[in-house]
Amino acid sequence: MYIMLQTSQLRKNIETTCVMINCESGSEARIIDEIREIHGVKECVRTTGPYDILAIIESNTVESLKEIIENNIRKIPHVNTTTTLVIASRF
Repeated sequence: MYIMLQTSQLRKNIETTCVMINCESGSEARIIDEIREIHGVKECVRTTGPYDILAIIESNTVESLKEIIENNIRKIPHVNTTTTLVIASRF
């Protein structure tokens, strides 16, 4: 599966991040279901390669992104690590 995130799909003046998640084997589907219920999550999919899950998150502020990642995603049982990429500019 390939995910193409076109910058034309991203809203202006919105903070957007890609959160790459490592989790315990076999827990991916349950974690994805939980992440999809979090307000601000635009997309959440299972991936191959060094990360198990990719979540695209949009928010009005950096503070609310931090809240989503630190107090929601990272606290889901069986989530081991997250790596966050902030989209710096749109063309």
